[in-house]
Amino acid sequence: MSRQLLTTDVVIVGAGIAGLWLHHRLNDLGYHVLLLENGEIGQGQTLSSQGIIHGGSKYALNGILSKASQVISTMPARWKACLDGQGEIDLSSVKKLTEHQLLWSQDRLSSKMVSFFASKALRSRMQFVEKKQRPAPFSDPAFKGALYQLDEPVLDVPSLLESLIKPWQERMLAVPADADYQWLKNGDQIESLLVGQQFEIKAKQFILTAGEGNESVIKSMQQEQPAMQRRPLQMLLCKSRDANNPLPTIYAHSLGSGSKPIATISSHQDKTGNVVWYLGGNIAEQGVGKAPEALIGEARVLLTEILPWVELPELEWATHPVNRAEPQQSNRSRPDSAFVSSQGNLHVCWPTKLALAPDLADQAISAIEKSGLVADTHQNPDFPHPQVAASLWDRAFS
Repeated sequence: MSRQLLTTDVVIVGAGIAGLWLHHRLNDLGYHVLLLENGEIGQGQTLSSQGIIHGGSKYALNGILSKASQVISTMPARWKACLDGQGEIDLSSVKKLTEHQLLWSQDRLSSKMVSFFASKALRSRMQFVEKKQRPAPFSDPAFKGALYQLDEPVLDVPSLLESLIKPWQERMLAVPADADYQWLKNGDQIESLLVGQQFEIKAKQFILTAGEGNESVIKSMQQEQPAMQRRPLQMLLCKSRDANNPLPTIYAHSLGSGSKPIATISSHQDKTGNVVWYLGGNIAEQGVGKAPEALIGEARVLLTEILPWVELPELEWATHPVNRAEPQQSNRSRPDSAFVSSQGNLHVCWPTKLALAPDLADQAISAIEKSGLVADTHQNPDFPHPQVAASLWDRAFS
């Protein structure tokens, strides 16, 4: 069986948010770019995200603007321009779940202190919400804490994927899940990628945006660098057993006395229209390695502690382990920004957060342009296109 020969200017491996955003940008710039996916689009970290376009608020709850909060601070404005159809990518068809997240503290001095310091550090991105302007369920008189509005939207990730896929779907290639990669080189330059026995792809530039999958692709080149780290989470999901009595819609961070949210709650609809709460924050970080039943028990107690005035329906629960794949740090901490490492005509990328996809694209495009890449004309035959993975809300409870 002979391999099908494909030619292109740039190959991108991995169709998560980073690969899709970069693929869109490069094709819009006039390059011919093929995006390879050996599974389903968004199947990894992308569809495991809460859809939050962070602006750094959660990284400054101790009142200090860290490097991470400063790097990411411009991202909401860039995303909003795209969502309004005025940015580098037209995302006007994407569904916004909310324009603003909320951040609330309970009626405890320590929690209010964290709120105070955060508000001072983030004056332009964090506004106190007066009682008469509070949305449900925080408009309930039984809520006695402080409430802030964050200038950070939350997006419906499946609709985001659809928007990024549609314009350039014909340049997305589905490759067999079990296909091995072989790289044909001339010195430090890659000339071709052999994908199993199915395809040979000749290109001038090669980019890895496969998230956790980058590690195995790098090993297929007999390389060890750049090294990858995993920072695991065990997220939680819950929904009402009675769809006629759903959970209230919340997009908010709950503050305690520490510098991280106790829990971050985002709300999503499953295919039946029932509201699913997706819980991250400290409970997800500290839940790593715990039995699902034990973590669910802790989450039940936590919800009664942080939302004591909300009468919750009988809930169905699930847990969802996620590995945050990132460039390795000396202390295994969270990287401050998106990451691009270039070696010859190979560029290894990790966005580190969904919100940083535009920043990663900027860095990768800059690296490619420095190489002097000139767009050519390529005519490729028909080939199979990857499908989009099912949303987490429709598969987590099965």
